[in-house]
Amino acid sequence: MDSTLSDYLIAASTRTSTTNSFHTTASTLARPSRSRKDIVIQKRKSNLQKQEQKRIEFENSTPDYIIGKETDFTRTLLRPQSVFQAPLAAVKPTDAGVSTSEESSVSSSSSSSASKSPYSFSTSSSSPSIFSASSRAPLVVSTSNPSGYQHFLNDQEAELIFEKIPHVQVEELMLRSTLVNEKIQLPIEKQKAELIRRITALENGNAKQVMLENVKRARELFQRAEGDTGSPEVQAAIMTVRIQNLNSHVQNNKKDKHNYRRLRMLVHQRQTVLKYLKRLDAERYHECIDRLGLDLRAIEDEIVV
Repeated sequence: MDSTLSDYLIAASTRTSTTNSFHTTASTLARPSRSRKDIVIQKRKSNLQKQEQKRIEFENSTPDYIIGKETDFTRTLLRPQSVFQAPLAAVKPTDAGVSTSEESSVSSSSSSSASKSPYSFSTSSSSPSIFSASSRAPLVVSTSNPSGYQHFLNDQEAELIFEKIPHVQVEELMLRSTLVNEKIQLPIEKQKAELIRRITALENGNAKQVMLENVKRARELFQRAEGDTGSPEVQAAIMTVRIQNLNSHVQNNKKDKHNYRRLRMLVHQRQTVLKYLKRLDAERYHECIDRLGLDLRAIEDEIVV
């Protein structure tokens, strides 16, 4: 009985091993044979794919050598396209009413004289503009808040000229003559100041005035002391302003080779100044390029514009 059981177990184990060996042999035979040449070719294709992927990632991470990335400094710079798109705005009508007979006679005389001059100032509440008797269009600048002023006019000087001087002028006129009425003369002086304000606004300037305003802002933001105009940070900031201005011009004028050459020269000059700043003070160098939005590769590597 024991011999019969042992023979049965031996036969079962033999069948299992035979079946397993059969399947293993079949799977081995089904696997295609690869030569050494095919293995080398496959490895080469895989390596080329990895290199191409690394190249694409490097190009995507490559910074703009000319403009760089946007920073707080670049956001403060004015763009001529946005400055010159100010809406049409007329001077607000005056609120001064004419009640007495003397005021009505003065206003009638002023209106009659205004009809003779094409650039007179009308005090009527129905006048839509300071160009009431002229066929010219009003200046294109918002009367609420201009982007800036030409000729380096700051906010304190603008407040003095456009807000305080009309009142001082009326007081002087009243001291000189008793016929001057403050209710009539003050709106006229305010309209004169408004005309000057609109003429000196950046919206009525040109691209050169906008660039000069940006240069002024760059100098004020990067100066290390009052009146600093020659430190490496200030030079690099001013060059960045000029580079952005020339870059927008070259993109719109592809055949302007002269300004394209100037753009290349400015980019390399800025690179030279920042390399000098790195040798002078590494901490100031890294702080400056961060504020300008430039990458280390745009300064230290060889670039082709």
